Amino acid sequence: MVYTSASIAEIIGAKLIGSSEVVIEGVSAADIARENQLTFITTIEYAQRWVESSGRVAIVGNKIDCANIEFQDKTILLVDNPDLAMAKVLALFALPEDAPDLGIHESCVIDTTATIGVDVRIGPFVRIGKNVTIGDGCVIQSNVHIGMEASVGSQTVLHSGVSIGSFCNVGAHCIFYANAVIGADGFGYRPAEDGSHLVKMVHVGNVEIHDHVEIGALSSVDRGKFAATIVGKGTKIDNHVQIGHNVQIGQNCVIAAYAGLGGSVQVGDWCQIGAGAGFIPHIKIGSGAMIGAKSGVMNDVPAGESWLGVPAGPTKNTLRQWSAVRKLPGIIHQLAEQDS
Repeated sequence: MVYTSASIAEIIGAKLIGSSEVVIEGVSAADIARENQLTFITTIEYAQRWVESSGRVAIVGNKIDCANIEFQDKTILLVDNPDLAMAKVLALFALPEDAPDLGIHESCVIDTTATIGVDVRIGPFVRIGKNVTIGDGCVIQSNVHIGMEASVGSQTVLHSGVSIGSFCNVGAHCIFYANAVIGADGFGYRPAEDGSHLVKMVHVGNVEIHDHVEIGALSSVDRGKFAATIVGKGTKIDNHVQIGHNVQIGQNCVIAAYAGLGGSVQVGDWCQIGAGAGFIPHIKIGSGAMIGAKSGVMNDVPAGESWLGVPAGPTKNTLRQWSAVRKLPGIIHQLAEQDS
């Protein structure tokens, strides 16, 4: 399908300023955009970079003051939210999906008791255990393992190397990227009575992943010790994230790479967790809370608050502390001069 500046403006609900006939063949960054590549602009700096590029069409947020920038013959698609508008445009130019052929590859090992829905695509060397249920339209790439009594909802995509543990349930329209592990044993050991070794605490719970969840490559969601670890509807988990046993995560949360949630942490709806943040077990994070990158969270976080630091505290307080620490060398120098 051929897109023009006018057709894209209609799709994203933009006000078009300039030519309506520019053909759009793809997307690119503001400073390297070619003549028929669309870009998006969220700051004055990006607007200035775009002016120097060959790009002719850009999505621009209407809150950006571009009055002092001469756009010459370029075309602007003015919108309220350039990020959401660009999300719609990116979907138009999505790369072709490298999915297995329709049906089940001959190399798969599927138990006779498993129930497989219609229009599924199951790639090479997949193992599906006893009494597993696979919903309609699922795409299961090569080398996926699905343990006994597990279920996978309709239209879910499992990329290569994903492991779904026994008795775990995955919702519909989920996407799990390469080598994500759902339902590994939780991390629990206690010293033996004679102190000679560590006793493993066998975990007999499962994992419940709700609809429209995405889990990044090499991330893990451990099974519960004696109940379910839960990931709520619409939540998005980045690569290399560790979700401990019996954690409960609400709806529409975003958790960035290398975050780690200790056992039984409770996270509300619409929370944002920055990269590398760590959470001690059994604490509660209120709905709408925001946790900064590399934070060490050791206490409950009230709903709607922004916390940062190690140990984490309200962001404004942490920033004041950091500012004070930066001033200490100068203060010490002043005191030394007074003493001398």
